[in-house]
Amino acid sequence: MQRLIYLLTTIIFAATTWAASVPVAVTVGQDDDNDDGHVQKIEVGERRHYDGIDVSDHQKRIDWDEVAKDKDVKYVYIKATEGATYVSNLYRYNLENARKHGIKVGSYHFLRTGSRIRDQFDNFKRVVKKGEQDLLPVLDVEVRQGWSNQQMRDSVKLFCDLIEDHYGCRPLIYTSSSFYDNILGRAFNAYPLFIARYSNTQPTLKSATDWVMWQFSERGRIRGISTNVDLSCFNKGRSLADIMIRGQRINNKRRANTDLVDKNVEKPSGVKVKEAPTMSKQQEKELKKKQEKEQKARERAQKLAQEEAKKKAEQERKQKEKEQKLREKELKQKQEQNAREQEHQRQLQKRAAEQKQKEQQEAAKRQEQANKQQERQQRAKQAQEQQKAQQSASQQKRQEQQDKLKQQKQQSQSQNLPTRTRASVASSQQKNKKTNKSSADND
Repeated sequence: MQRLIYLLTTIIFAATTWAASVPVAVTVGQDDDNDDGHVQKIEVGERRHYDGIDVSDHQKRIDWDEVAKDKDVKYVYIKATEGATYVSNLYRYNLENARKHGIKVGSYHFLRTGSRIRDQFDNFKRVVKKGEQDLLPVLDVEVRQGWSNQQMRDSVKLFCDLIEDHYGCRPLIYTSSSFYDNILGRAFNAYPLFIARYSNTQPTLKSATDWVMWQFSERGRIRGISTNVDLSCFNKGRSLADIMIRGQRINNKRRANTDLVDKNVEKPSGVKVKEAPTMSKQQEKELKKKQEKEQKARERAQKLAQEEAKKKAEQERKQKEKEQKLREKELKQKQEQNAREQEHQRQLQKRAAEQKQKEQQEAAKRQEQANKQQERQQRAKQAQEQQKAQQSASQQKRQEQQDKLKQQKQQSQSQNLPTRTRASVASSQQKNKKTNKSSADND
């Protein structure tokens, strides 16, 4: 048990480490180290050349107008059924639209270990009609949970025989190289093989059996399909003719090495063509116990992987938070620096405005003082002129008074003088008047 846990842990760790180192992720249908069909992730470089695709409901509603423009898509395999009851919801839509656009179509069934083989074939036969198929039917064999290797081989052989009886051709067997080598083996060397190996390296089989097609990626991108899609190509020397159903028809009379399926006889390949035998209660109990142990081991490994992933996610979250805080801090510092610079600019502008206003006020004050000074000077000049005028008027008045008194005196004296004398005095007075008047005019 510890060894199994260690093995699963190692696989998960190796896959995680590889995933961190390369850019393209693909899913392998079978784990190379486990024959029970558990899926593991592998990282590989994506091939560019492809010959066809396979689709299911996982690809959702496909735009076949766009897909048909891709000349590399020579064929498409469409999932029809799974187990004894499941039918693809989009099977009819995909089948009709792909054929309408001239793309060669085929159908596949996913084999489940929880149902009788005949019930599963009946489910496939009800859905997949003979006249609607261009390509060989495909049996998808990936899991054997609950069945032994021999039971798996018996069940696959029975399904293939039922296909031959009804459709008149041998089906393609789709599986991984490890599943074929470890479980199916040489018993199916005569069947055309469709090998899944998500790698840049072509698949090789231990039994040196040739294969027809190779599904090399599940991460393809095709115009018209919104999700990833499986890509496949032909082996060297193989072509579309090798999988066309018309070219692979066989006679209703079976080949020498194949008897009717209801006969429980040993075949040359060592495979008994019969249903997987029913186990006893003890065997069922032991198998159930074994499955429970394996399930617990897987759950523990998965839990460990989840804890590691959770721990890693938590570390990444903390790192992102730290980086976010650092970015926020840097942004805050930058904003504060910008705010300080803007404030500094505002202060400079404010001081410049205040200085300009102060200068304008001082200039206005100086102008006002100059205006006042000029006004004072004008008032002083007016006062001086007024004073001067008053002085001149006073002087003139005094002069007039003096002249009048002098005239009166002269008149008085002239009255006392003889006539001649009075004439002389009058002449003198007249002369004095002229002199005074001339003097006043000069002033």
